[in-house]
Amino acid sequence: MHAKKPLLLLLALLAAAALAAQQSPGVPPSTAKVSLDKGIELYGQEKYREALDLFGAVMSDPKAKTERPDAAYWSVLAYLAAGDQATAEASIDAFISAYPTSLRVPDLLYQRGRILYSKGDYEGALKVFAAFSQAAPSSDLMPSSLYWSGECLYALGRLEEAERAFQAVVQSYPSSVKVEAAAYRISLIGLEYRQRELLKLLTWSHEESLRSVEDFRRREKAYEASIALYQKQISDFKRGASSEQDKTLADLRAQVADLGSQLAASDAKLLAVQAESDALRASLAAAEDSAAKAAEAPAFAASNQAALDKDTKAAALDAKARALDLLAYYLEHIAQAEPKDGSK
Repeated sequence: MHAKKPLLLLLALLAAAALAAQQSPGVPPSTAKVSLDKGIELYGQEKYREALDLFGAVMSDPKAKTERPDAAYWSVLAYLAAGDQATAEASIDAFISAYPTSLRVPDLLYQRGRILYSKGDYEGALKVFAAFSQAAPSSDLMPSSLYWSGECLYALGRLEEAERAFQAVVQSYPSSVKVEAAAYRISLIGLEYRQRELLKLLTWSHEESLRSVEDFRRREKAYEASIALYQKQISDFKRGASSEQDKTLADLRAQVADLGSQLAASDAKLLAVQAESDALRASLAAAEDSAAKAAEAPAFAASNQAALDKDTKAAALDAKARALDLLAYYLEHIAQAEPKDGSK
């Protein structure tokens, strides 16, 4: 706000000089005229509130017909200088509504654009600066209007358009007070371009890194899943093989136990056969002994002895045949009960 005070003071001095030149010699100025001149003088002394009181008196004076538009215009400038932008904006609207054909309208449009810019309404400020440029293309405020249009575009991130606006200030108005600021903004925009390019490269590099990390993590998860699957398959295989081996071993043990039982039974039967065979041998021996004794007996017993010998031998042979059959049966049964590989 302080940067524009010299311009406003210059305008005040020029307006005072013009008003003094317009006065006819020998004609005393009116009360409204005196108040207006005094208000402009106070404005130049930065006594804005006192100046506003005088401007207000002029605008409320029904006799001040020619001074009233100037008083309204200087009121706007005084409000701006005092920092009361809201009242200044309302005063600008009132002035344009009351005096739409006034030569002051373009200047007030420029001031309105500055107010909108300071409020952050960059789009609205751009429209007002465009209206000012159309209304007063040859105004001394044109380079400033272009500069502030560039500032609005820069704030909106429209760097290419902003750069064109600043370039217009530098190239078309080389003696303007805004040339240095516009050139500085151009250098900042160039730096912004480089930063954007660097940011794109960094973003691309970061995205590539993220994609690489994500791809590595996907492959790592796939490897971990494969390893887990292989481990599960191996574990299942081991458990299955162990169960099968345990089952086979249990079956073999059951078969061995069964064969042991069968062998024990066969041994018992063999012992019984051997006992019966021993008994038959004993009977045969007894029969043979009886036969020998009978041979030594008297002749009258010869026929009886012959019959006895015949019956004893038949019995002995029959017992021997039964013993041999029983032995063959048990030997065959034992051979079938033995393991096929020959192991017990």
